[in-house]
Amino acid sequence: MKFGKYLRNNTLSKWEDKYLDYKELKKLLMDMCNQQELESRKFQPVQQPQMNSKINLNSKFIFHVWDEFNKVDKFVQSQEGDIILKSKYLESSKRDAPMIISTMKDLEDLITFIKLNLEGFRKILKKFDKKTKTTLGSEYYNNMIVNHIQAKISILYHFNEKFLRIYSNQFGDPSLLKTSEDQAVFSFSEE
Repeated sequence: MKFGKYLRNNTLSKWEDKYLDYKELKKLLMDMCNQQELESRKFQPVQQPQMNSKINLNSKFIFHVWDEFNKVDKFVQSQEGDIILKSKYLESSKRDAPMIISTMKDLEDLITFIKLNLEGFRKILKKFDKKTKTTLGSEYYNNMIVNHIQAKISILYHFNEKFLRIYSNQFGDPSLLKTSEDQAVFSFSEE
């Protein structure tokens, strides 16, 4: 399955407009490559203008990737803020199992959202490198995106552990929770 289709099939509808616009980046990349190919066919006695054109197109694409990254990151930051507020509330409140469970589900969704977007950035930048015969995309991914995103995921895993401890302290063993098809949140198993 192509990644664009995979992304569409695994997008949470509540956050649909917050995901990386992989389709648009792919279209931009293909248009850029077609334009570079057309320019390379033109007779140019001096190679400098053609090289500047390639650099400008590459920069334009990387700027679009950066804009998409900022869109995703801004959304993740807003969700982190909500999780921090819920964490403070849940630490001080007693007996709010539904909120703990709902927050853990939101956290799980956010981690999935981040991982899916991370894969999208990796794929589009790999495609960029292949089309442009450079390593700019992989360098950009490794230096600007992956470490930042992995740090976000680590923070979210920390909060997941924190919510498990809060739940465990108030209600007992969290392994008794199971996913219910009837509800949007977790429910207790009846064992």
